[in-house]
Amino acid sequence: MRHVVIGGGIAGVCCVEELCRLAPSDDVVLISSSAVLKGVDAVIKSTKTIEEVLVAEKDLTSLQHANLTVIQASVTSVDVGAKVVHLSSGAEVAYDRLCIAARARPKVLGFHHERIITLRDTQSVEDFASRLGSARRIAVVGNGGIALELIGAVRDVEVVWVLKHGHIGDAFFDEDAAQFLLGVLQQQQQQQQPRQQADQQPQQHHGTATEQHTLLSSKQQQQPVRGHAAGPKWVDQLPAGKLPANVRLERNALVVYAGSELPPGQTSSTPAAGAAAAAAAAAAAAGLTDGPWPLHMQLSSGECVGVDLLVQAIGVEPATDWLPAELARAPDGGILVDDSMQSVSVPGVFAAGDCCTVAPGSDALHWFQMRLWSQARLMGCHAAAAMSGALEKELQPLSFELFTHVTRFLGKKVVLLGLYNGQKLQQQPQEDMVMYTRALDEGTADATFVRVLLLRGKMQGVVLIGETDLEETFENLILDGLDLSQFGPQLLDPDIELDHVFD
Repeated sequence: MRHVVIGGGIAGVCCVEELCRLAPSDDVVLISSSAVLKGVDAVIKSTKTIEEVLVAEKDLTSLQHANLTVIQASVTSVDVGAKVVHLSSGAEVAYDRLCIAARARPKVLGFHHERIITLRDTQSVEDFASRLGSARRIAVVGNGGIALELIGAVRDVEVVWVLKHGHIGDAFFDEDAAQFLLGVLQQQQQQQQPRQQADQQPQQHHGTATEQHTLLSSKQQQQPVRGHAAGPKWVDQLPAGKLPANVRLERNALVVYAGSELPPGQTSSTPAAGAAAAAAAAAAAAGLTDGPWPLHMQLSSGECVGVDLLVQAIGVEPATDWLPAELARAPDGGILVDDSMQSVSVPGVFAAGDCCTVAPGSDALHWFQMRLWSQARLMGCHAAAAMSGALEKELQPLSFELFTHVTRFLGKKVVLLGLYNGQKLQQQPQEDMVMYTRALDEGTADATFVRVLLLRGKMQGVVLIGETDLEETFENLILDGLDLSQFGPQLLDPDIELDHVFD
């Protein structure tokens, strides 16, 4: 049996290593266009399903398995009828089972300029880091994980953060959680310099659980694909500085123009009047002067802003247009796979990571797909188990029973569990759902935020920000499906030790 894996990212490397472990007598071939692979350096498990993935770059030759062949080449096409992979060199690689773990491509604004950077891979991060030190003002366009991490990491620079929607981090959070994080951002800035934007002050909570009977609905130009994605620790490559970035938000805004010249009808490119004082203070503190701008950005509001760099971090989309039509696609372009990661249309072809989309109805009750490092690893391992036949002998991994994600935004630990933002619950009656929210010690370094979502008394999802030590307790409550109706808001009472109550 010959297994061929396309892609040297997390999903591909994890699939290859798991195949070599599960099927040592089979031939395994890895095809990667890059000499640098993305592998898992360590997996830190904190509960049954919650884990942090530490990612490391590996040399192509570092994968040492007796049954593994590594090929550095670009794949031009796949013939699923003949079971052959065609390479750019003209060579062909035959397979019995194939796993496609090609990376996604970043979404872009559609403007071309040397000062516009897309943060997606290792090379782009290195380029951005080398240019950030001399920047006076940058624009960040996007509202997902990359944008949130960037805002928390940059120093000694003014940042204009362009949000398509009304609150920060809407790819992950509802408005309450976003307001809490905005308060964290403002508190960090106030430690160093006065703030003059009163309209950005977050709504204050008072450390008690509040009940909400309204569930907020969850929200959901090509460019050449370069190296592998930058990885969870990419912000460590950015230059250190003394002052947090001076951030101003442009909410519900779109970038309608970006170029070297001012757009027609514009005579100047400056911050809005309300932010001018804060911008001047930031520039003075960093020893910068306001001069000609190499890039001008016009927003849908009509405002024009001059910047040194524009960072676009607006998400990714599967890059599957090079694959044959026989492989069924989801509406987002991903290869449509079942719960064993096998193509729903071509037996023997599997997919994992950013290039695939799990078919509706295939996933577990409290699990859904999100293009994350942690899910790429799980998908790669899961595909390997199916390809090797191990899935027929073992139960489905518990990790696919519950959505979990652990990360850090603005220096705060963030744990997301289950249907934390109401994913998959849009058809449920509103009166059957309730959210309880608790925010403690706001305005301090120890601030925490907890929000739980219940459907007919059973916990469905959780958002934890800060060091709460509640992840294992809530994980068990979701998986056990207990009726918690009798507790009401007391579920989040900080004086009640939940782990003892439900032990």
